[in-house]
Amino acid sequence: MPFSDSGKSDVMLKKIHSEAEELIFGIIGKEDIQFQDSRGEYGDFATNICFSIAGKFKKSPQKIAQEIVGKVTLPKGSMISRIESQNGFINFFINYNKATELLIEEIKEKGADFGRGYLKGKIILEHTSANPDGPLHIGHGRNAIIGDSLARVMSFAGYDVERQYYLNDMGKQLAVVVYGLERFPIDKQKKKDHAIAEIYIKANKLYEESDEVKDTVSKLIIDYEAEKDEVVSKFEYAARFCLEGINETLSKLYIKHDIITWESQFVRSGLVNKVLSELVATEYVKNDEKAIYLDLKEFGIEKELVLRRSDGTLLYATRDLAHHLWKSSRGKVIDIWGADHKLLARQISVALELLSAPEPEFVIYEFITLPEGSMSTRRGVFISVDELIKESINRAYEEVNRRRPDESEEFKNRVAEKVGIGALRFNIVKIAPEKSMIFRWEEALDFDRLGAPSIQYAYARARRILEQSEPEENFEVPELNEYEKALVKEIMKFPFIVENSAISKKPNIFANYLAGLTDSFHKFYMFTPVLKSEFKNFRLNLVLAFTVVIKKGLELLGIEAPERM
Repeated sequence: MPFSDSGKSDVMLKKIHSEAEELIFGIIGKEDIQFQDSRGEYGDFATNICFSIAGKFKKSPQKIAQEIVGKVTLPKGSMISRIESQNGFINFFINYNKATELLIEEIKEKGADFGRGYLKGKIILEHTSANPDGPLHIGHGRNAIIGDSLARVMSFAGYDVERQYYLNDMGKQLAVVVYGLERFPIDKQKKKDHAIAEIYIKANKLYEESDEVKDTVSKLIIDYEAEKDEVVSKFEYAARFCLEGINETLSKLYIKHDIITWESQFVRSGLVNKVLSELVATEYVKNDEKAIYLDLKEFGIEKELVLRRSDGTLLYATRDLAHHLWKSSRGKVIDIWGADHKLLARQISVALELLSAPEPEFVIYEFITLPEGSMSTRRGVFISVDELIKESINRAYEEVNRRRPDESEEFKNRVAEKVGIGALRFNIVKIAPEKSMIFRWEEALDFDRLGAPSIQYAYARARRILEQSEPEENFEVPELNEYEKALVKEIMKFPFIVENSAISKKPNIFANYLAGLTDSFHKFYMFTPVLKSEFKNFRLNLVLAFTVVIKKGLELLGIEAPERM
């Protein structure tokens, strides 16, 4: 996995890779060398550069590899212990004694800043952006967790990240809510977004059954666009009321946004009309008695993008184009969108290209479901994130109570909340966004699998060791056993994984790395005594380094690291 040139990084694994590059450059000249992780007889990392340059040197990869290895001389104090050729690959073995000492010293010096990157640029990352017509459902939950995790990782990698929530306050859904609020009393005993959902469901039933109600709702939308004061106050009240409930849910998941942008602000500012006039000036806009629309067949998109209805009202896509134009003036745009918006994402990208605006980057996530019968309660036809949170914490409490029956209720509740929220977030983010997933409780809350509870437990276990004996500042590195080497190597990868996850925009890479790091620690703990060892001080320092990295790793996924479990 190559480490991009960010200009300032001094992380250990980059130093080792750089040394390996210089050794090869000294024999064949500068080439584009990529390193792959390896293990066992294949070393700690390897390169297939010999296959790439075989044509240039008119020799077989095997012959080139043998010649390079035969000519390499390792300098004194090298962080590489030996180099071997095998079937055209060049395998490198790390000098663990030297590298481990420098690694632990760097972690102790930098603390929670170990692995912080130096990538540059402003990122406008929009996620969640649910309609203000009810609570977040499980699909919104996947959006929010992917978006928040990615924002955390990208920020730690060096980017200046602005988290945005785009509030659809001009759509039909909110107009139906406004209509409903004028006819039905709102249950103020309920959580605000759930109370709004009840109003919406009742009002939408009337909307579906009556043309008169449809006309009334359309009139509300027109009046809101026209900024009629009484109507504006009703829409804003309904949107804010629901948003308070949504934010209450997000805060339980440790998620917050920097900016809430309202659709209406782009209509009010005139930016929507500017976008519309510029698109109308292109050859791709068509006008018929029903609507003004963008014909995108030339771009391989069969479905037209409607911009304005015959009654003069604007569509969501038109307002969203203005929103994207505004966002792109502030930085690079990244949107977290569901798979049901794939077509719209393509349409928006082409329309922005016609406006000579930067194309946004979309992280498209597939659907998430629960096995039938896995929830004890359901509201309507969807499962709310509030239900997921409650269920996750309740199930975590049962497990904590089973394992720690003598602990206080305060302890059990505190740990259950951290474990429950952690399990919910981790099990969602560990799956690549482009893959559909089934959320299974038995996997999420299994302490023995490599999920959030296992990672949190590894941290708590390490902290318990350090509570019994603090490491001394100075330490000597002995000859490492296989479990120590595996743990050191995983810790070394941390800055690489941060940067790779940020650049690829895949927080699942980071989540799965934490699982691997945890697995290495559990094996180290099982087979390598710490407190009753002649290498006690070194191993205490290694455990300390692990706690720094795993705690920061959990933080970057929005998961708390409990000191005790």
